[in-house]
Amino acid sequence: MNVSDFSKPTQIDERIAVRLHLTNIVGLGAVRLLQSLLPSLVSQSNYKLEEVYLPAIGELSDFRLFEEETIQTYYKRFLPNAISRLLECTLFGSKFDGSTPLLVFGDIPIRCKSKQTVFVQTSLLIRGSSTVRKFGAIKYLIARWLFQKNMKYASSFIVQTEAMKLSLCDSYPEIKNRVQVITQPAPNWLIASNINRTGFLSDSKEGLRLFYPAASYPHKNHQILNKIEHSELWPVSELVLTVSKHLNPNPLITWIQCADKLQPEAVLEVYQNTDALLFLSLSESFGFPLVEAMWLGLPIICPDLPYARTLCGEQAIYFDPNNIDSLNEAVLELNKRRNSDWWPNWKKQLSIIPKDWDIVASMMMDLACSGKEEDKTHG
Repeated sequence: MNVSDFSKPTQIDERIAVRLHLTNIVGLGAVRLLQSLLPSLVSQSNYKLEEVYLPAIGELSDFRLFEEETIQTYYKRFLPNAISRLLECTLFGSKFDGSTPLLVFGDIPIRCKSKQTVFVQTSLLIRGSSTVRKFGAIKYLIARWLFQKNMKYASSFIVQTEAMKLSLCDSYPEIKNRVQVITQPAPNWLIASNINRTGFLSDSKEGLRLFYPAASYPHKNHQILNKIEHSELWPVSELVLTVSKHLNPNPLITWIQCADKLQPEAVLEVYQNTDALLFLSLSESFGFPLVEAMWLGLPIICPDLPYARTLCGEQAIYFDPNNIDSLNEAVLELNKRRNSDWWPNWKKQLSIIPKDWDIVASMMMDLACSGKEEDKTHG
């Protein structure tokens, strides 16, 4: 052995260790969020990912940017997702015991002995929310019951808007001092595009081109389009929906186009060729398409509901999400503004949204590791 080897200092990794729980990230919106957030969580200078629990299938299972020393544990579900998730959060929750803080992306706290922070991304945990479908209603009733039973195991909760915080605390008053708001910016693929829309693309004599990027869940409210009876009363030449053709809510309206699920590159292309975002959803914890549209500078037509008002302020055109005549009036209002050279100014609303995902990752890690190790059952 060379004498000089003894003089080399031993490098000590002083970063704080954190574990991530991602096994329940299956929905497209949640996957897209994590695809933007994960690289920033990995690159945090003050923190290191000790272990990451991942789904065995899907896009997140292919994430390859973790450090070599990060343990990657993949979970394959052999039972239906709802049953498997119930067991994971209860009987098998002890698998996630540990002294390292656990940051859970998946809405439901886990019954384990660890400092645990839970990111709540679904508004369907709010009491009074409806999924329309009977099976969906039963599933979310069970989820709300499980959240109620397990919330004592979480040190803190993360939500995306003040509106969601108020609703969650109203539904579960016991956690009102443990809920923090951390808003997110547009996804990385959209930020990198540097697209800045400054005006309508279609001529004032043409119909408007509209875009509604949303999966075919009942609360996304595609069904309101089934109430359109006379297409000529709508100043629309195209409405692009990201659902398959067999789920077209109104095949008789020729300007409704079903493009199925789109990858980010295709979504960007539609954004570049549309006049406005049309958002119909009855319930959202955040509403990423609203942030995307504001980031690009596009006009927005959206429901007159707290989640939309919180994000869009006074610049959006609002309608009653249960009234087709109200939606028609909103589209007519947009067309009227087009003819008067109007264009929205989202500067004020964007000022309250983080500029990049590194800021979001830092805030989440700080929260997950804040404070001393406590009794995880909170008494």
